[in-house]
Amino acid sequence: MATTAALHQAAASEYEDTPTEAADGIHIPKSLTLLEDTPYYVIPNALKNKAEGSFSPQVVEVVEAESGWATNPSWWKIHTSNGDRWVKTYPQSIDVPPPPSITLLEKTPIYANPKDNTPSSAVLSPQEVVIVGAEKQWFYSPSYKESKDKWLKIQTSWLGDQWIHLPVKKIGSYQAANKRKYYPHVEVSDLPFMNYPSSEQYASYIENQILSEAGEFRSPAGSIYQIHTDKGLQWTPYSGQLVIDKDDTIQRHLPAPLFSAPSEYAQEPILIAPQTLKVFEEIQQYQFNRANNVWYHVKANEGEGWFNPRFADPEDAKPESATIELRSTTTGLLRYPDENILLNNGILGPQSLHPLASWTNSDGIQWFQISTFLGNAWITLNPQLDRIHPAGRELDKPIIGDISSKGALYLNDNNLTFGNTKVGYDLDGQLYLDSSFLAKMYHYVLTGPSQDNKWTFDDGLGYSFQIKPGEQEAVLFWQGGNPRKLPLSTAPTSSSANGVPNLGIEDMRTLLGATTQIQPNHSEVILSEVQYTFEAFNPPAAAEGNSLHLSVLSYDNERLAPYEVRNSLKLYVYDRNSSDLPGTSSEPVVASNKRLYYLNYATVLNDISLNKQLKPGVNHLKAVFKVGERVLLERDFDVQSQ
Repeated sequence: MATTAALHQAAASEYEDTPTEAADGIHIPKSLTLLEDTPYYVIPNALKNKAEGSFSPQVVEVVEAESGWATNPSWWKIHTSNGDRWVKTYPQSIDVPPPPSITLLEKTPIYANPKDNTPSSAVLSPQEVVIVGAEKQWFYSPSYKESKDKWLKIQTSWLGDQWIHLPVKKIGSYQAANKRKYYPHVEVSDLPFMNYPSSEQYASYIENQILSEAGEFRSPAGSIYQIHTDKGLQWTPYSGQLVIDKDDTIQRHLPAPLFSAPSEYAQEPILIAPQTLKVFEEIQQYQFNRANNVWYHVKANEGEGWFNPRFADPEDAKPESATIELRSTTTGLLRYPDENILLNNGILGPQSLHPLASWTNSDGIQWFQISTFLGNAWITLNPQLDRIHPAGRELDKPIIGDISSKGALYLNDNNLTFGNTKVGYDLDGQLYLDSSFLAKMYHYVLTGPSQDNKWTFDDGLGYSFQIKPGEQEAVLFWQGGNPRKLPLSTAPTSSSANGVPNLGIEDMRTLLGATTQIQPNHSEVILSEVQYTFEAFNPPAAAEGNSLHLSVLSYDNERLAPYEVRNSLKLYVYDRNSSDLPGTSSEPVVASNKRLYYLNYATVLNDISLNKQLKPGVNHLKAVFKVGERVLLERDFDVQSQ
């Protein structure tokens, strides 16, 4: 069996996604019976790796496994003659031996044989019993609902081997513990096995308490926990949050909220002054949408309480000088950045604001702190509606970019199809697309052929270009002005002498300013484009000294999908009195692109700016905005050098 190739196809991080436990014969069986043909893998990832082979039904030795093997599809690491391998099983497709012993938490009848109508031989008090046998698939329940009880054979000292009849949730073992845990709001009961949540007389709730865990009862169906409460020992299905002793300090340079319990929903916190907090306990809370969510039990000058940096003004927030223009109908006021906790249910309507500070979270998203009638609050912006004006740029009219999806093409027998229509093909690994299809998708008017067999794309906004089958060159125009020649990566093709040309996909991206997302095997091609709206472009009429600083703001989408290739917006400035006009050999001045703000997971505010040397007097210039080679806007303007 070849295993090296499979190993190199996966990243080590995939192992972290498969938490396992070593086979101990109690919670993780030491042997596994496969009841059907089962594929095996080098690593526990069936999506990125093909199976090396398949095991026929047999018994295998277990090294480690996922803990939910009795209720969920789970990975097992097993010994084989070719080294350790992984199999993924379903509960109904396996069998395992029972644990060597279990703990009975309640009085339990015993029977001479495993039949439903057998009278009870005796009743055992709560104790640990030795297991010597069990019915097949003793752990398996076909649904999450309560299923029929399972038969297990046990040893007794006076009746020999007997049978007990238990639901899966009672087939487990008790492990004593001595752990301090925090319980935010959990149901507890005097009885170990209840259907939670319950309104029975034995159930009650505890809230915001740190209690001692006495032990855990663990079965294939899950765990329940015994805890010390003010009513004595009680049971809960909730594991609680582990409290860890800590000896540390936290230096706060800003006021901080101090909570009465390790929960943001505890009673209103007190605000303590900047100081050094003495940490003596901590709780690490693990939640799928939160990283580093740690509560610290601290001693402060104002008293003892709980502090979490996530629920406080961030120390690394910076003063903000921009102006925010809220255009959204409503904007929620949040107590803390990156947390969805409203400040007294406050909202704002459309208005202009001057934020106090800004802060960037781990995803790069910008938060702004503002002063409101309810106190200081945090907001984020809706990049589709709201606007932010950096200091000194309050009158700038930004450029707005918006992604427009065009559709997906699929490769079948080297032909690219859109729906049931052939719109292109794959020739020796090079993709070509039909010009009439491209013109329709990207809203161009396609005319041709001319007398010299040229075809013209016209976007109706001033930009047009010509291509000719067999010629590795395009001719570009703006408002019918001076032509500009552009070399192509491949010559357009045509199926007939005067037929519509097929354009290579790289040249299509360049000429149309298009975006593509192409799977490595060309099986799928997704087409789109970024459409830009210019609210206004007003270059200055005069410049101090001999240099022109030209800058525009642009809202754009920077998040790329896998295999996506996209052209970014570019600004060029030419001197109309020299040879550096479009189509000539001289180079223009090209603007740089600097990110100012990351407004959400994809949208950014960029500063597109350049500096151009000026001659004394009036300078006759041309500004050109392009995506790829597609011209979006050309503007002639004059600048007086002062």
